[in-house]
Amino acid sequence: MPLQHPLELPEILSHIALYVHNRSYPACAQVSKGWHQAFIPLIWMSVHLRAGEPHPEAVMRYSHHVETLYVHLEDKVFEPLRCPNLQSLTLAKYPTSKELILSHSHITRLCLQHAQLVPEVWTTLLQLHSLRDLELYGARVPEQDTDAFWQLCTRLERLSVFYLSIPRQGQLSSMEFPRLKELDVGKVDDIPTILGLMSRCQNLAVIRWHGAAYRQDSYDLVERIASKTWPSLHSVSIPRAKISDDDLASILSAIQQITSLDMSCSSAPQPGTVDLLRQHFSNLTTLDLDFNIWPSPNPIAQEILSSCPLLERCVFHHIDATAIAKGKPWVCSRLRTLFMDLEFDPLTISDIQPRVFEQIARLYRLEYLKLWGGRARADRRVVSSPVDLRLRNGLDKLSTLRSLRVIEFRGSTQKMGKKEIVWMLERWKSLEMIRGKLNVAEPGVQEKLVRILKGRGVRTVV
Repeated sequence: MPLQHPLELPEILSHIALYVHNRSYPACAQVSKGWHQAFIPLIWMSVHLRAGEPHPEAVMRYSHHVETLYVHLEDKVFEPLRCPNLQSLTLAKYPTSKELILSHSHITRLCLQHAQLVPEVWTTLLQLHSLRDLELYGARVPEQDTDAFWQLCTRLERLSVFYLSIPRQGQLSSMEFPRLKELDVGKVDDIPTILGLMSRCQNLAVIRWHGAAYRQDSYDLVERIASKTWPSLHSVSIPRAKISDDDLASILSAIQQITSLDMSCSSAPQPGTVDLLRQHFSNLTTLDLDFNIWPSPNPIAQEILSSCPLLERCVFHHIDATAIAKGKPWVCSRLRTLFMDLEFDPLTISDIQPRVFEQIARLYRLEYLKLWGGRARADRRVVSSPVDLRLRNGLDKLSTLRSLRVIEFRGSTQKMGKKEIVWMLERWKSLEMIRGKLNVAEPGVQEKLVRILKGRGVRTVV
């Protein structure tokens, strides 16, 4: 029996797939029969059904590989589709049918995005006994289905509601939701009803509250957190309400171990509040604290980046680039998303920027990098320069970012040339998108650079 080539062994192929971008899966599937068998399941693991693509016959043929299905159609051409291993189903602007839902009664996640809901859909959903994650965008719960909706919620571990319309009635006051651990709330018709739901979720661990700024409901939520309503809470996002320093301090004091924090604060943090934040440094995985102190630099950004080893996503506003360049080495090597509003002194940017890039270069797992900044005074005299993504100013320091998929610098003025674009394509093999103008100084250069990127499958968004 002839020996099998090492690169045809299933265990080797599965390891290779970890380092292959999904854009390359179709090409890999054509290498050989063994590679075809290894990569076809990866190609069809997640399917997005739009008008005209993919072909219905192909979807039917490989339906047993589909684990995530997104249906964005206004007709029922895929109504007979059956995916025995489906876990997640999203219906967007689709005429929801009982047949399609019940034929996938084993799913654990369902998302309805402005779907055309059929009558008694909530009663139908009660038959999805494995459902644990429900997302609703633009949904309406009829009066006769209110009790069915709340009964469905008793089974959920995660609920996300945006633009939800639900009557303030039913059996909510007599129910408990012990399984619900994660709640996302956007604009809903009846905030008191949602707060009533939350008061009956004793095991809530994650709260994302996307209400309007300055709304009283945001302050009610802060009071409930401060009173330790949810002992298991570790992740809080209230991005639009202006939280006072006292409110931030009360949240930091009330939660035992914070892993994720996303808030907009009305003032710079006081020393006591900073001390409370430091107590959570060892646990933080996500942080976005907008202290609303422009034009003053963020006072603790460098300390956070050099003290929080578990960070995976971080957003900073108005950062003094000199403090980053002269600060301690960053320890947050797990970062996948970094947004930074950097402020450079126009007289020292050529010296400081390469040193800032050396800090960013430590983030070898980074996938999304957003760099913006630069501002002028009322008299139009420049007091801060934006990042300059040219090789002569240290771009080559970022060659370690092998996992980078998106880089964004919209709002800044760039003067890149062909050599910078070629450099990016050669070093950042996973690059999918660039957001921002590549060259605003030389006529015609922008268009030429965009064509080069498009030829390599990289999107550009101005």
